[in-house]
Amino acid sequence: MSSRFLVRCALLSLIAILLACPGKAADPVLAPSGTLRAAYIGPNVAQARLDSATGIISGAIADIARELGRRADVPVSITPLPTAAAVLDAVRSGQVDIGFVAPNPERTGIVLYSRTYMLVQQSALVRADSPLRSVKELDRPGQVIGVNTDDSVGVWLKQRLTAAKVRETPDYTLRDAVQWLRDGDVIAFAGGRQRLSSGTRGVPSLRMLDDNFYGVPQAVAVPLDHQDRLQLVNAALGEMRSSGLLADSVARSGIEGLTVAPVDTQGP
Repeated sequence: MSSRFLVRCALLSLIAILLACPGKAADPVLAPSGTLRAAYIGPNVAQARLDSATGIISGAIADIARELGRRADVPVSITPLPTAAAVLDAVRSGQVDIGFVAPNPERTGIVLYSRTYMLVQQSALVRADSPLRSVKELDRPGQVIGVNTDDSVGVWLKQRLTAAKVRETPDYTLRDAVQWLRDGDVIAFAGGRQRLSSGTRGVPSLRMLDDNFYGVPQAVAVPLDHQDRLQLVNAALGEMRSSGLLADSVARSGIEGLTVAPVDTQGP
């Protein structure tokens, strides 16, 4: 048997072995299923937008999820869910690997949160004929401020208001907000600037106050028993910040009141 034949057999065997080997294995830390499964709050346009015609999801969280998937060399699946509670449940139960939410005191002990990567400025709608000009004028006796159930600004207001009351609605379409303001049931309706603005476009009887309550911190949630995943996400977010990816994503989104969070930003 010639040496040339043996070399040829060895090469063919090596090729067969390489062809039989699967592609890069699933990242056991970030995406153990082989796909990075992410969830976000569907009604929150500051996080992302779903194009109903194409099914494409775009926005800051989409860019972050896809960059994480690129780093892990796995495909990415992004799912919009109706509320922050639904996102947290999906993370906690393992239905998704990461979730995009705003951490607040009512959501501690459920999941682990990454460092804050973005702030969503919160303001309020008032009637066009209202004498109110600033969010600083809202905390007065007898005044009621509307919010959406499970919205971070509602938690923030309930912790800080000393005179005004908070009224909640699960209606994220803002129909209740418009009706309550028109009927005088609330003197203002609080929420993210972009969501309030886009949700009431074409309603001339309302206007947005010029200033903000605060910026809601945005973070990536992972299951409580996945500290290793949290470390990976935090490291990636830090690199996305320093490379300018986060700033570019925020600017490209065109969302009003959206900013990259300072490095030392803490949750509410």
